[in-house]
Amino acid sequence: MGTDHEWYLVKQIFPPIERLCAPIEGTDTMRLAECLGLDTRKYQITNHDGDAIEKDLTPLEFNIPDEERFRNAAQFTLRCRQCKGTFTFEGINKSREQVSAEGIVCPDPKCSITLSVASIAAQLEHQLRQQTTLYYEGWLICSDSDCGNRTRQMSVYGRRCLGPHGLAKGCTGKMGYEYSAKRLYNQLLYYQTLFDVAKARDKATGKNAEEVKVLADLNKHRFEAIGRVVEKYLDKCGRRWVSMDDIFSFCIPAITIPV
Repeated sequence: MGTDHEWYLVKQIFPPIERLCAPIEGTDTMRLAECLGLDTRKYQITNHDGDAIEKDLTPLEFNIPDEERFRNAAQFTLRCRQCKGTFTFEGINKSREQVSAEGIVCPDPKCSITLSVASIAAQLEHQLRQQTTLYYEGWLICSDSDCGNRTRQMSVYGRRCLGPHGLAKGCTGKMGYEYSAKRLYNQLLYYQTLFDVAKARDKATGKNAEEVKVLADLNKHRFEAIGRVVEKYLDKCGRRWVSMDDIFSFCIPAITIPV
């Protein structure tokens, strides 16, 4: 039998904290219990719907191929200032015909003008802001396609869907962010990959491999200048950095300096 304060933590404190933290992506219920000082080996911690915690095994990010990782990424489109036409650029490997020794060219045979680095960088900046805006809008959607609940209001029930009438009935789906932090991070990485000449050289295969490598070398400085536009956003993204001090703070003894 646990002590009175343990019972109070498990029955009165832990459930509302779990509900409040549930909408936060990456929340670990077991970690919350440990932070409250609960022995997870002693208690069977359950989520707000009463289901036992399940751990999903997923591959590490660096083991996921780009085709799978960037499957839902928005494509990078460019607009030619000369002919006003638009086209999609997918990097040197896939859009080799759109790259010359002088840079990215308009694919329209009647135009074929070379786009300036400043124009490409400005259009990339604009599309980056569009993607970050989608993330900060914070829309939540229900995982049940038959429900279709879409809202920006945070429910007191955590990830539980309130249903079509807002009564927390009639739907067993889970609420999740329509545009998550992970999706934004993958989008930034996708834009970065388009102008990564080193990666383009490594992935160059087949009969056009030498042509791709030559184009990558000739456009190295141009693409690096454009890539720095994405780097500014990646440097501000928390998913890119790991705070070792916070992770291992539990095993670092506090140092007391005598006065």
